[in-house]
Amino acid sequence: MELTVLSDTIFKLEPIQSTDLGEDKKLVILAGRKFEIIEHERAPAKHVKAKVKDEQGQIGTWFVFTGHVDIQGKEPGNNPVDDEDTGPPKTGPFKLPGYKSTFYLSDPILKGGNFTWSEATKNGTRIPANKQVVYGILKIADVMQEVRAHVGDRPITVTSWYRDPVTNSRVGGSRRSRHMVGDAVDFQVPGISPFEVNNRLEAWWGSRGGLASASSFTHIDGRGYKARWRY
Repeated sequence: MELTVLSDTIFKLEPIQSTDLGEDKKLVILAGRKFEIIEHERAPAKHVKAKVKDEQGQIGTWFVFTGHVDIQGKEPGNNPVDDEDTGPPKTGPFKLPGYKSTFYLSDPILKGGNFTWSEATKNGTRIPANKQVVYGILKIADVMQEVRAHVGDRPITVTSWYRDPVTNSRVGGSRRSRHMVGDAVDFQVPGISPFEVNNRLEAWWGSRGGLASASSFTHIDGRGYKARWRY
């Protein structure tokens, strides 16, 4: 994986304003610099926490503003194939963490929306583990409505949404997969190739999250910073 600095920025030891840090806790990095990236994750205040290796082989963990960097490349071992047999769909009502009301798999996730709880939970076999996962599902469901409109209001087939950690490992997902927090979706748009879908969404999605394509699906997630890769 590679991190490219898009504009002059500051690498910091804490995700706060650089003016509040001592000189020994920040580095000025010029646009165009590239670093091998070992791992990365979302951090507070619109920052990315990245463990990187520079041209001299020095490794450091830094915080950087999300809009100033571009992350390209797939994490090792991230080869999801989520086509496992989940058995017959569950039936009847179910509960979601943090909610008192009862839900049904056929219910739309968003009022008046096109995506259902059945799609988010793999026919009810993956009920969210906590309310943070539910919030992640709600957040990306709103994004998926935008995606649907962006590709010409075409129907969308969801191939993978929420995955609990055990399932995520079994199907070959990244150990930091956003599917485990609910705000990632793998999907197909009938009649449009995944690579074309990716191209249509690239500029629109920008630095709001991850975007990737495989031969059979497109991935989108709401991590809050730009990351791009291919399976």
